[in-house]
Amino acid sequence: MKAALTAYAATLVTFLAIDAVWLGLVARTFYRDQLGELMLPQPNFVAAAVFYLFFAVAVVILAVMPGLRAGSILVAMGYGAVLGLAAYGTYDMTNLSTLKGWPALMSFVDMGWGTILTAVSAGAGAYAVRLFAANG
Repeated sequence: MKAALTAYAATLVTFLAIDAVWLGLVARTFYRDQLGELMLPQPNFVAAAVFYLFFAVAVVILAVMPGLRAGSILVAMGYGAVLGLAAYGTYDMTNLSTLKGWPALMSFVDMGWGTILTAVSAGAGAYAVRLFAANG
């Protein structure tokens, strides 16, 4: 239980911190330019919180824990990459296939971002468990 909570905290904090930099600094104008009027002036923070809290659980269950069982941070990152591509791909490809004017470029950039972000977050979760187990 302690390992799962450690993994969850590290995964969530890593995901939030890196995504905040991406959305707030690096890609802010990109998303605004791509989405135009579809983008809210301010994010819906309740909806965002629900996503982050639940997605971190999925990352721990489907990527971090298998990586820990395999004894490999790289395995956790690999599973995280697959999960990120599946999750972000589901969102982006569904929007691309059903919404008028949904930008293809944004879908592919977002899918790449989700893949990398989820892989790194899963790796951080697995690393934190290893670090605390070694120093615990």
